[in-house]
Amino acid sequence: MFKDNVPEKIWNCAVYCRLSKEDLNHGYSESIQAQKNELTKFVLENGWSLFGFYIDDGVSGTTFERDDFKRMIDDVEKGFINCIITKDLSRLGRDYIETGRYLEKVFPEFGIRYIALNDGIDTSKGDDDSIPFRNVVNDMYAKDISKKIKFNLYSKMKDGLYVGALVPYGYKKDPNNKNRLIPSNDITTQAVKRIFSLYMDGFGKQKIAKILSEEGYPTPSESKENYNNSNQKVKMWNSNAVHRILTNEVYIGTIVQHKRKKVSYKVKKTKEVPEEEWIKKTDMHEPIIDKDIFWQVQEIIQERSKMKFRPGHVTHLFSGKARCGDCGSYMGYFYDKYRSEPCWKLICGVFRKYGSKACTMHSIPENKLEQIILADLRGIVKEMLDYQELMRIAEDSVEEKCIEQENIYKEYKKRLFGLQNTFKQMYYDKIKGLLNEEQFKILSNEIQNEMNTYQNKLNEIEKDINSKDRKMILIQQAYEKIKAIVDMQDLNRQMVENLIDFIEIFDDNKIKIHYKFSTPENYYS
Repeated sequence: MFKDNVPEKIWNCAVYCRLSKEDLNHGYSESIQAQKNELTKFVLENGWSLFGFYIDDGVSGTTFERDDFKRMIDDVEKGFINCIITKDLSRLGRDYIETGRYLEKVFPEFGIRYIALNDGIDTSKGDDDSIPFRNVVNDMYAKDISKKIKFNLYSKMKDGLYVGALVPYGYKKDPNNKNRLIPSNDITTQAVKRIFSLYMDGFGKQKIAKILSEEGYPTPSESKENYNNSNQKVKMWNSNAVHRILTNEVYIGTIVQHKRKKVSYKVKKTKEVPEEEWIKKTDMHEPIIDKDIFWQVQEIIQERSKMKFRPGHVTHLFSGKARCGDCGSYMGYFYDKYRSEPCWKLICGVFRKYGSKACTMHSIPENKLEQIILADLRGIVKEMLDYQELMRIAEDSVEEKCIEQENIYKEYKKRLFGLQNTFKQMYYDKIKGLLNEEQFKILSNEIQNEMNTYQNKLNEIEKDINSKDRKMILIQQAYEKIKAIVDMQDLNRQMVENLIDFIEIFDDNKIKIHYKFSTPENYYS
């Protein structure tokens, strides 16, 4: 605990509190209320102005995608705040690279004083050599916690316990055991049985979806167990939802888990796990569907998929890019052979599946849509550019890229220097007996890996910057790309992917084009 000794300045303080799920085990001392009380008292004792509280409850420190943290940074950028206070450095974050970026770059850039109360950190008093070391320790703690959680979940999966946050449609969690599923024995369970019965009677998935919608069965997204807090609920069944239920072994008492895993403890992104690594446990709960019926259904699905195979199936020009302007569904393709000049047309996906009760056709020929977009692109480019300015614009673009690379290079160089200093500090701490051999080995390996990463990045940038013809090559490429838009006569799939985010098609062929570059919003008919 310390008092302010930086005079003659009004400090508008943001009190930032964070509590992750893992911190709940630490009791009241780490609670949000305890953090607020301690930090509020500190602000008032120093006679400062308390601008507001920013609280992220139940959010990991390994990510900076936190709602109130982003709100606080927004207020920093608006100039409302000039001092940020946390209980300790780990409340700010446990990713030492990103935490270091805020402390060394973002906060100084906006003139922010940062105080970590219990760590004795106050950036107004100059550089603190212990900060990088504390960041590394906090990061290692987060990594260790992540490993323990993963191990605990993996052990439960191996024992056949259900660890998913959302329960499968037709089931609920056993009130006496949250890791066990039991049939919900309500309309959702009836819907599952109805789906399998209809499929065994010869109905297709699309037809089953239509029947379920007409008969009023709630969709999986409407299921209270699965989407208790959802604001958007799909109230019509579709073939994908039917397929997922028909192929899910959970309905015969089997639990299949570990199908995806997180890329890193620092990010939420996940990746698929090879099927041979899935954890499958049979007869773990009461089935809704008889096993014989389930496996008969799988055989039928396999046979029907062979019948549906169409050699030469291709991705059309606007596949996945065109949406219905009214219902938001993707536009599908069909071949209109009854016109005087047969052609491919786009049509609202919901209309195609459910008819005019759900939406209208919104039909437009592909070639007409192509000509509208071509004309619009030419108009945009010709309005914004003339050929005499093309080279100047290209040169400016390349110059900006060069400056950006130089700034990145300086940032990486600074980062590498900071890691080297941290390594030296750790070595001195080891000599002083503050770190044992094992601790030093673990932390030094971590830092060495980061140093190697930054050195490799620096080498790549140096190689790029030192290329003799690099600038002229980039200028020529930029020039050719701009000129190609002006001269183009046809669209191809690559152009659509590169230039267009998505297209909205309304009734009467009214079109709204959303490009991947800034331009005034225009409608075309």
